Amino acid sequence: MTQDRPDRLDRIEATLDRVAQQLDNQVVVNAELRQSTAQLGQSVTELTNTVNGLTNRVSDLTGAVDGLLQIVEIHQQNFEQLAARERQREEFERTTSAAIDRISTVLDYLVRRSPYGNEQT
Repeated sequence: MTQDRPDRLDRIEATLDRVAQQLDNQVVVNAELRQSTAQLGQSVTELTNTVNGLTNRVSDLTGAVDGLLQIVEIHQQNFEQLAARERQREEFERTTSAAIDRISTVLDYLVRRSPYGNEQT
């Protein structure tokens, strides 16, 4: 029995050494995990800041695009007004030209019928 006791104590000591080694290893792993968690937290903060910055840029660009769209709409309206005025001018030119042609025909007719129309100067 005395022989069993030292063997048993040796086994307990060996087991305690393994447990102590495992605890030491666990402490190292926990420290590495804390460091990784801190680094990940910093990365998440940086990514959040980047996303917020991009969100602000998108908002700015959206505002700029909306402004440009309003300008385009105004230019489109102006172009449509100019095109309508050009069509009116062309129509006025056609009707004026036709009226001048009719007046010219009437004047020619009157000159030919006039006693003075056949005189030579």
